[in-house]
Amino acid sequence: MKRETFGDGGDRLVFVMGYGNRARHDGIRWLLDHLVEAGYRVDTFEIPRTITDFETEYLRPVEAHLADLDEYRLLSHSTGGLITRYIDDTEPITRTYLSPWWGFHDDLDNPLVSVLMKLPIPRPILPASATREDLGVLASDDWLEDSPDYAAPTFLREANRAQERMPPFDTDDAVFYCPTDSIVGVDAIETQTPDVNRVAYEGGHELFNSRSRDDHIDTVLAAVDEGADAL
Repeated sequence: MKRETFGDGGDRLVFVMGYGNRARHDGIRWLLDHLVEAGYRVDTFEIPRTITDFETEYLRPVEAHLADLDEYRLLSHSTGGLITRYIDDTEPITRTYLSPWWGFHDDLDNPLVSVLMKLPIPRPILPASATREDLGVLASDDWLEDSPDYAAPTFLREANRAQERMPPFDTDDAVFYCPTDSIVGVDAIETQTPDVNRVAYEGGHELFNSRSRDDHIDTVLAAVDEGADAL
């Protein structure tokens, strides 16, 4: 799992990115610039695009890094939000989720995908492409060209397994999501997150690439700083 550090602020923030995201992508860099300007030293995790075991390849590397930190805040996006859901509730100062992948979208929640997920194939063979409209209209050409077109059955299997046994939602946490998200299951977010803990925005799966990102960045920074009380 690739880790990079941005900024030299006194407060530590660990940002676990979503499936396919890289720190060099324009939208991510926009978000990182705001976080660094707010005084954070940001450790980013770029997660593998293909895995065969959620705990070993996703959760353990993040936990190992956090174990070396005295204090930290957590920020995550999409699949990263599934990983950080498993971090001990008592450890982060705050935990902020951007469009967490806590349930399959209707397009994936079907019998065919359920069967294909059982195949022990760690190669990307299942269609998983996303459009600029899906991600956000500000998604760069570089990100669209680099975004995964296919997903491995083992990746979907492990994500589904993790979704089915997530720890309870922590009411100190903040969640930002798009009610018309076409990539993750919105019902899972709304069912598990109390109204006072979530902020809805418009413009696609990635807040940092959405047309409304400037309207919400101050609230995101406040949530990262103070948690759900800032909402």
